[in-house]
This record gives sequence, structure tokens and C-alpha cells, in this order.
Amino acid sequence: MGEGGHRLLSARGVADAGWLYGAHVARYISPLLLYPVLTRRLGLDGFGVYAAGIALALIVAVVVDYGLSISGPRDIAGTIEGRGVIVGQALAMRGVLAAPAVVGGVGLAMINPVLDGAGFAVAMAILLGVGQGASLLWFFQGIRDPAPAAMLEVGFALAATVAVLAWPSLSVGGVMAVQAAGVWAGAAASALLLFRRHGVTAPGRGFMRRALVEGAPLFASRAAVVAYTGAGVLMVAALAGPVQAALYGVADRLVSASGSLMRPLAGLIAPRIAGLLVEDAGAAFRTARWVLGLSAAGFIVSAAGLTLAAPILVRLLFGQGFAPAVEVLRLLVWVLPLVAISQVLGLQLMTPLRMDRRFAVIVGVGCVATLGPAVLLAPQFGAAGMAWARIVGETAVVLACLFGLKAHWGALFQTRGRRDVQAV
Repeated sequence: MGEGGHRLLSARGVADAGWLYGAHVARYISPLLLYPVLTRRLGLDGFGVYAAGIALALIVAVVVDYGLSISGPRDIAGTIEGRGVIVGQALAMRGVLAAPAVVGGVGLAMINPVLDGAGFAVAMAILLGVGQGASLLWFFQGIRDPAPAAMLEVGFALAATVAVLAWPSLSVGGVMAVQAAGVWAGAAASALLLFRRHGVTAPGRGFMRRALVEGAPLFASRAAVVAYTGAGVLMVAALAGPVQAALYGVADRLVSASGSLMRPLAGLIAPRIAGLLVEDAGAAFRTARWVLGLSAAGFIVSAAGLTLAAPILVRLLFGQGFAPAVEVLRLLVWVLPLVAISQVLGLQLMTPLRMDRRFAVIVGVGCVATLGPAVLLAPQFGAAGMAWARIVGETAVVLACLFGLKAHWGALFQTRGRRDVQAV
């Protein structure tokens, strides 16, 4: 496998990956346990409202997070003395950003016809989003000890899922209220753990302006990604109505649950590559090359499997009423290998190379390449039109990432030892 591969698969790395994926399953995939129940309880229209609320929560979370879940592990891994300062600034930033996140969430809900009149559901979606954005798992990733925080997130998220399943009379807003309670309980417990293990330094005067400027590229890239991926349900709802939003929502949830398996890996690999770029640049690019090949191949296989299994999955998980979602799912699954490639090239390689501004521009290109076709296709073809728009946009992101890394092609794609170092 080579030196990069062996380092990647160290015993500690495998253990950390296990805990991160456990937390990931609780946060992103365990809601799939709810979907077979909620689609039957709420019906197409009600589930369309729920899916739009979850998309709204994702947008709010991105504003509160402001790219810290990406830059935080990198910055924490790169220092020991300054960790208290980083944490203090992060907490202050999130406290300040919560207000514009709430205002933005209310504004988006007001202009979306599917969420019109669903005041309690909107409020709980915003509360859920603020809690998700306030997660402190990034700190524990940076110190390479994610297990404690991951255990807390797993426990509280699963408890919320069980509560929803056991409470059949919950409305759309009630479901999101219980989920928000689980997220906030996990965040509070992680904060207590952090304060017990590490001191926090109050930020100095003038830090906010500097932090906003420095974090702007990563925030812009995250916001653009959400605008054309997670917020796709909101766009379908606005352009094609709640039924098409529900059909796109169930397909998107299945695809997102599969594709987001890359996120915990990024939290481990990006700090590792950042460290190797200083210690051994050749090993850093060999690690990136292995992850790129394995993840692309794995998600091609996953996409093919989901294409074949789509009719069975939709019928078993969501019921016969969601049968039109089969064709949407068969289209949308082919964004998986494209997303895998762009996440390795972007989040796991360009971010450690501190090419944040370039990556923000690339994601902006992907946003335009998705939303433009979506405006044309979704009103006529509904959820399927949005799926085609996603494929176009993700293809544009991959091509742009490859172009942006052109100066590093030699180091990334060749395999002869020391030549990798010279190519950097």
C-alpha cells in the first residue's frame, strides 16, 4: 500500500475513525430510521414541510459554524499553546453569529410557500440548526481524541430518535423540537467536557473583524455547497411545490446519508495531510492519492448498488406513495462519486494547502452551475430536474478542483517516491 497508506491506517487512526463514524451515524444516518415512520405519519405534503425544515436547519447551521468545523481541526492540530485562544474566539464567534443566522432563517421561511403558516416547525428548525452549528466535535478532532465528544453526540442523538419513534402524535414541529433537544444536549455535554480538560482564553479586542475576514473563504465555500446541495429541497419546494419537495427530499436524504460518510474521514485526513505537508510533503500527497482512489471507487460501487436497489429501498423505507422517488434516486446517486472526488481534492487537500480562497471560488462555480439549470429544469420536471442540475453542478466542481490543483498534478498523480517532494 505504501508509506502514506500505512500511516493512514494506524491503530489510533482506525479507533478515531470508528468514533467519528459513530457520531456521524447518529447525526446524519440515524434519521433514516425516522423516515419510514414519518413519511407514513405525515404523508406527502406533511413530509414536504419536514424536509424543507431540515434543509432550513442546515442553512442556519452553516452560518453559525462559519467554516470552523473545517478550519478548526487544522488550527487546533497546528498549535498547543494557542488552543485556548482558538476555542475562546470560536465560542464568541458562534454567539455573535447566532443572531444573523436566526434572522436569515426566518427570512428564508417567509419567502418559501411550503413553510408558510408552519411557524412552530420553522422555529424548531432554526433552533435545531443553531445547535448543529454549535457542535464542538471539531476541537476533539484537532487534538486527535474525538471519542469522548463523539460518544456524547451518539447517545443524545439516538435518544432523540427513540423519543420520536415512541411518540406517534408528534407534529412536524414536535419532531424537530425533540431532535433539537438531542442536539443541544450533546453540544452542552461536549462543552462541559472541553472546559474540564482545557482552559479557554477570552478573545481580545478587535478579534471579530479579523476572524470574519479570515474565515470568509471557508464560510463562502460551505454556504455555496449548502445552497446547491442541502438547500435543494427548499428550491424544489419553492419552484415545484411540497409534493415534489417530498420526493426530492427522500432521495436526497438517502444520497446525502451515503455521501456524507466522507465527512468524518475529512476531519481525520485533512489535519493529517496538513501535518505531513510540513514533515514529509511526498507522504502527504501519497496519502491524498490513496484516499482519492479508494473513495472514488467505493462510491462508484455504492451508486451502482443504490441504482439497482432503488425500487426496493423506496418501497420499504417510504411506502408506495413515494414510488415516483425511484427515478429521482436513480439519477441523484450518481453525484456520489463526484462528491467523493471533490471532497478529497477540496476539503482534504486544498484546505491543508491553505487554498481557501481558490476553493471558495470553485464552490461558487459549482453553485452557479447547479442553481442555473435548476431554475430552468425544476419547474418543468420537478424533483428529477433538480437531480439533473446537481449532476451538472458536481461535475463542474470536480473539473474546477482539478484545474485549481494543476500545479500539484505531478505530486498527486505520480507514484515514484522522491519525485513527489520535488513536484510540490
